[in-house]
Amino acid sequence: MIPLKVSIKDNRYLHITWEDNSESSISLAVLRKNCPCATCREEREHNPKGYIPLISEVQTTIKDIKTVGHYAIQLFWQDGHNTGIYTYEKLKKMI
Repeated sequence: MIPLKVSIKDNRYLHITWEDNSESSISLAVLRKNCPCATCREEREHNPKGYIPLISEVQTTIKDIKTVGHYAIQLFWQDGHNTGIYTYEKLKKMI
């Protein structure tokens, strides 16, 4: 499934309109907490199950969004973090 449009809504949600005209809105905080990059995955794996990271506004503000091939997007966060590649499949499952 490929997005037709990806945008930021109310500075709090990633809004996606998919090719079947369905729509998804995913909290930016949820996206950041579930960043798929190796550094973030390792941090989540080395903390206890109940660990809740504190995330600031600058960490949940999107500066830019770029497509990666025909399968993913890369989010560029205001704090400089940008190594997470969010596949369309993962984004569709996050709703």
